[in-house]
Amino acid sequence: MGQPFNLSFNARRIVSDIRRVGPMSRADLARNLSITPSTVTRLAVQLIDDGLLCERDDTNRKPQKGYPAKLLNLNPRGLCTAGVYLDPDRIMTCISTLSGDILAQDEMAVPDRSFDAIMSAAGAGVKNLIEDANVDISRMAGCGVSYPGRYSQDPNRVMRISQFKGWPKVNVRRDLSPYFGMPVQHMNDAKAACLAELYHGTARNLQNFCYIWLSYGIGGAAVVDQHPYLGRNNGAAEWGGLFPKSKPRPSGQDLLDSLGRAGLPLDRLSDFTDDHLTHPAVTQWRERASEQICWLCLVIARTFAPQGIVIGGTLHNRIIEGFISDITDRDSLGEEFEQAAPKIIRASRDHLPQLGPAALPVHNVLSPARYLGQVSKGR
Repeated sequence: MGQPFNLSFNARRIVSDIRRVGPMSRADLARNLSITPSTVTRLAVQLIDDGLLCERDDTNRKPQKGYPAKLLNLNPRGLCTAGVYLDPDRIMTCISTLSGDILAQDEMAVPDRSFDAIMSAAGAGVKNLIEDANVDISRMAGCGVSYPGRYSQDPNRVMRISQFKGWPKVNVRRDLSPYFGMPVQHMNDAKAACLAELYHGTARNLQNFCYIWLSYGIGGAAVVDQHPYLGRNNGAAEWGGLFPKSKPRPSGQDLLDSLGRAGLPLDRLSDFTDDHLTHPAVTQWRERASEQICWLCLVIARTFAPQGIVIGGTLHNRIIEGFISDITDRDSLGEEFEQAAPKIIRASRDHLPQLGPAALPVHNVLSPARYLGQVSKGR
């Protein structure tokens, strides 16, 4: 990667604050970040020269000595990323800007569920999108890839879900990059989806929140002080482990299994339509699953005490919305829970699941928490 992506700690803080709040003056940045105006000016000039920030007139303020009447904002195309989301049904790819705008995207059916077939198709798709979007490869921060699976003892490997049982033991750091021709970062689907909400979605202004992802399985993530808390071996907030697979659980696969036992077999969540919502097996599953999701929210509220709990996923939209309504209509999350419940929030970016992994290279390049160098006031 080139020099524009080798950002100092305070440069990352400046970009992160503008990303979260919106266009800001140099004076406001200096106050918010408790650094000197001269440091802000020096770093702002560097970030503008690097193409990551741009500057426009502040029509609401007159110039003052030492504080130009300008607002700093993100230069969206100053940094672009590729995002790849895949599940047993589909491969979704995109090229995204720093501000989360999608320049090009594509969706294709999974050719077959083998590792090589899926990654080859995804890699070719990303290369085509970079050409379609006319993005200079030197402005690409990298590629993010997400797919379902719990993390193992090795943080570079996720457990194979049943639909990918034929996959080899994938080392995400070693085995993904050759398909994409650029550095690749990986998070499982739930944690990547959480990044999309943190950077570009409904949780953008929440300091602390938890995410529940409902797909074939159940996943999740926790964010503390605007930074994903991954825990040991990336295993934090893996809510699915609270619902053993040997018992009924609020997962998409459990829903499909319930339909199969009722004589209406479906192989894919994408085959589930509005017509299935009134089937007695679905009605019974929804009632039980809603109680389980409410219990999960109670566990999260008691252990993390977050500002909000974001719920999203690839389950049918009306099922997820029904869960949220059932929770918010209750007087309390549970017995003897006497605090105000966290906000229960519908995810706003789960219809673009490729945007989550696309946010991963941006997070690694720009997040202050990912800075590995020495920190000093002037950096």
